[in-house]
Amino acid sequence: MKKTLLTCLALSLCLHSLRAEDSLNDQLRRAAEKLKNEFSKVKEQSEVKGREWYKKAKDNVTTSREEYLQQAGAALTGWKADIDVLKDQGGRDYFKTRIVALDQHHAFAVKELETLTLINDEAQFRARQKSFDKTLWTLEAAVEQAQEEAGL
Repeated sequence: MKKTLLTCLALSLCLHSLRAEDSLNDQLRRAAEKLKNEFSKVKEQSEVKGREWYKKAKDNVTTSREEYLQQAGAALTGWKADIDVLKDQGGRDYFKTRIVALDQHHAFAVKELETLTLINDEAQFRARQKSFDKTLWTLEAAVEQAQEEAGL
């Protein structure tokens, strides 16, 4: 009787472990599928953002200097307002550090815009404009990331 009971117990444990193993496989399969979907979303978002930035760069090259400087100044003013809103959010220390970095990034962009404004030569202006565009795009992306993290 004891032997039969132990055999039944061992058999039920084996069957239970098989079910748990199947469950683990299902969980791993679902996790892999979810990860694949997330990678797909990120890839699509980066492709869209890349196309947007390329289009902006193309448009910026054909925009007059005065109009470009005006648009860049307006963009910097808007991002400064967004950064100020993020400052009011408070939050954890690392988030505050990110906001300080955004302030520094914005200050750097403002200095770069001032330098760009002082350039008289058109070829030199357009060459510097490309670098300034990258500064603006990275600032924009950093502000958007912080806003997303803050839930705005």
